[in-house]
Amino acid sequence: MIRNYSRDLAAAGPSARAYLWGSALMGIGGAAVFTFFARWLDAMGWTKAEVGQVLSAQSWGKALVALPAAILVARRPVRSLFVGAAAIQGLVWLAMPWLAEAGEAALPLLSVASLVAGIAGTVHYIAIAPFLFRTAPAQARAGLFGLAEATQTLSAVVAASVVGLLVDALVSAGTAATPALGMDAAEADAGLPVLTLAGVASFGAAWMFARIRGDAGSGLARDVRVLAVARQHAGVIARFAAPQLLISWGAGFCIPFLPLYFKDRFGFEPAAWGGLFASGQVLMSAGLLLTPVAVRRLGFVRSQVAIELTSIPFFLVLAWTDQLELAIVAFLLRGALMNSTHPILKHLMMRATPPGVREVQAGVNATLWGVGWALGPFLGGVVLERSGGDYSILMKTTAALYVAAATMTWLLLRPIEAASEEEPAGGEVEATSPT
Repeated sequence: MIRNYSRDLAAAGPSARAYLWGSALMGIGGAAVFTFFARWLDAMGWTKAEVGQVLSAQSWGKALVALPAAILVARRPVRSLFVGAAAIQGLVWLAMPWLAEAGEAALPLLSVASLVAGIAGTVHYIAIAPFLFRTAPAQARAGLFGLAEATQTLSAVVAASVVGLLVDALVSAGTAATPALGMDAAEADAGLPVLTLAGVASFGAAWMFARIRGDAGSGLARDVRVLAVARQHAGVIARFAAPQLLISWGAGFCIPFLPLYFKDRFGFEPAAWGGLFASGQVLMSAGLLLTPVAVRRLGFVRSQVAIELTSIPFFLVLAWTDQLELAIVAFLLRGALMNSTHPILKHLMMRATPPGVREVQAGVNATLWGVGWALGPFLGGVVLERSGGDYSILMKTTAALYVAAATMTWLLLRPIEAASEEEPAGGEVEATSPT
């Protein structure tokens, strides 16, 4: 398998390798924020509903900008878009600790900053799959899609481990020096070094993305209207988008609160959560690297549905267990399974749609993903607040939404996969909209 990935990486060329280095640094920045951000807000005294508000603002940014970003990505080479998105996210993470000191204005300022980070992240997200599809030859694409996802998650292992140890050390020093303040106050003070790490890593990603060369964009003619092309393939776009709305809503309802779940139910300290998150990223990376094998044996849709359904029992374990060991195993396997579907879906999306439509397809999916993740944390925070912290409601709701999404994926995407099996030279598929 390692030999196959080495071959695929060599075939993809230097621009793909520059992207992977940048993606690794983006992974470090994103994991530093994800590992600690919810705990930081909680330590600063925000309610669960207010934490959900800040987290959901980032997803509203994704929802608002996704379609305009898709048109932009269809028209422009990606290098400047990657660089700009990474730099803006870096600025946001660096500004977060200072915005938090703004008194009564802190909550709206943090929400606006989260919104801006979501906008930047969406531009980056929409550009990834079309860029990788254009960059790699057909025989290397499955490997490159899996490797791109795995690179980001493996780098997150480093970030989560470092952040957990850093916060634990700062909290221990802070509580020892000022025991009256308690752990929460010391953990709140750790926001500055952690978010600075995220900001610096994002600026490093921008520097690596600047090394991308030779990508001329989608190749869509200047006089072709992107939305007009997309309307011709509205059936394909809708078939990919509908299941993603359910998955994003389920994920957004539950996943952002997992750091608080382990803190409240099992008393996890920052270092323990950082180590658990890092372990999850290792397993997730292994799953991502195995996706080409799953696609070869089962096909795109069968492998995606099988993986989604296999993850459901682990959500239910998280909902009901009061045993830490079971919760850890369920958390690790759930993350490894669900996230390994991402490269499978992206590869099929790019196979099934022509230039211009690929970017709009990514934009529509990002819009629905943003809506789901905007509604999910907000509603999840309200549920936790009103239920007295009953995390099982979140887990069971997410499991139900994932079952519905897997069923919809099976029904809607099998015709798409059949239509895309005969891929012409160069990988350009003039997909039709099956009915």
